Amino acid sequence: GRLDARRTLKSLVADLRFKNKMRKIYKFQYLLALAAGALFSACNDFLDVVPDNRTTLDSPEAISELLVSAYPSGNCIFFAESMSDNVTDRGNTLDPYVQPDWNRANQQAFFWQDIDMTYQDSPNYFWMASYEAIAAANHALEAIEKLEAEGTDCSVQKGEALVCRAYNHFMLVNVFAQHYNPTTAATDLGVPYVTEPEKEVFGHYERISVKETYEKIRKDLEEGLPLISNKAYGETPKYHFTYEAAQAFACRFYLYIGEWEKAINAANEALGDSPSLRNWNTYSAMTSANREKNYTSVQESANILLSSTVSLFARDQSFYRYGFSSAVKSELFGNTKNLAKQAWAYRTETYTVSSEAITMMKWKAYPKSDGVNSNSAVYYLMVPLFTNDEVVCDRIEALAMANRYDEACKDIELFLSNKIKDYNASLNPITRTSVEDFYKNFAPLHPFYESEMSAAQMAFVNCAVDLRRREQVMEGGRWFDIKRFDIEVTHKAYQTGAEDVLVRRDLRRAVQIPEEVISYGIEANPR
Repeated sequence: GRLDARRTLKSLVADLRFKNKMRKIYKFQYLLALAAGALFSACNDFLDVVPDNRTTLDSPEAISELLVSAYPSGNCIFFAESMSDNVTDRGNTLDPYVQPDWNRANQQAFFWQDIDMTYQDSPNYFWMASYEAIAAANHALEAIEKLEAEGTDCSVQKGEALVCRAYNHFMLVNVFAQHYNPTTAATDLGVPYVTEPEKEVFGHYERISVKETYEKIRKDLEEGLPLISNKAYGETPKYHFTYEAAQAFACRFYLYIGEWEKAINAANEALGDSPSLRNWNTYSAMTSANREKNYTSVQESANILLSSTVSLFARDQSFYRYGFSSAVKSELFGNTKNLAKQAWAYRTETYTVSSEAITMMKWKAYPKSDGVNSNSAVYYLMVPLFTNDEVVCDRIEALAMANRYDEACKDIELFLSNKIKDYNASLNPITRTSVEDFYKNFAPLHPFYESEMSAAQMAFVNCAVDLRRREQVMEGGRWFDIKRFDIEVTHKAYQTGAEDVLVRRDLRRAVQIPEEVISYGIEANPR
């Protein structure tokens, strides 16, 4: 389908006003990112009574309210997707439709340069939002310790706080550091792992190694996961680390460090006996509006954990110069380019402004006005942090590495049955032989355990990576597989044809930490 892409002057003015406002407040917000304790410890001399229980953590219920802030309010989709091989330089016909600063940041990400944009959708904002979430978790844990010393049971809240703290650090280290490799992890720079509530704005922080960062993530995750109880979340479980969501996170964590049986067991717990995947036959039949509404809905059973983030990606997703293009669409969704040799059910659409303004209509923008008489708004994006579809791909990979190929084949068939148009399992049955034959000519992957992989394992892992790439188009997830498997990526400039290659173990695979952080003495990523 073709979609109307006209912009009003009013919306452009609103963008500019919002950007100016963000520039003014960002530096102050950023200083609070690593010291967000000020958000909870500040007092008003004119008040004799604390106004509500959000600032008095004197009960499990109050702590639960605070933990709503322990989930990230920023995301890394914009820059992670721009760095991946899911995008190409689509030419300058789309430039007029996005603010110049966003186009500059889009270009910087595409060529793996340090991004100097500091507001929403930037690495800076993601860092800030993640550490603010960590600060909320730490204040919750401090209050829990006091309440439990008085005999109040806060085990459920403690479990959620620990898993939230682990998750936010996990995302930070996987964005701002090299991928975990046991050979180099002890010397690769990780991120500051913050475990204490901040009492001062200019606290001292140091980056620990990737190895230490992962050890601390494991400790928090493994201590917190058994304490999780779905009963605590009432009618809003998908906005919290439920047992299933925590297990999905555990699966990803163990997969990254190569503990296959633990990854499989966690995936089994997350998925249950009859996992429901996102059915693209159903999605393709929907209207564009319904597709973008349902994709990130709590009603979609494939979504395990959702988070509301400040982002313009939903509104501008198809207008960035460096984005999902007709060439990538053909590569990924060509009619029979899959193991089943049947047509994909995935659906793309094109805006009227350009044949290259392509989208999958996964995202819905949620604007929130600054006030009744205001022309500016903050845009929100609901992001699925974990889905059944991704966990199934993760399990395929782990099963292959554990030499459990028959089980992996069942998962591949489960995945394809939801992504192939009118899937017919009898046409091309999924077997170990068919998987090996189809993927034997794919470029080898380069995980840290590559030397230990058999030809069959390489084929099945390539399959999992291939399926996950398609499922996560325009979601940013492909970037983490590029890092994890040391995949070489070439980006080409549209006008000149000049190429830039992200080689194996390229230092640019670790996104640069914010300039403000560096200015306060935290070591920058080498370049």
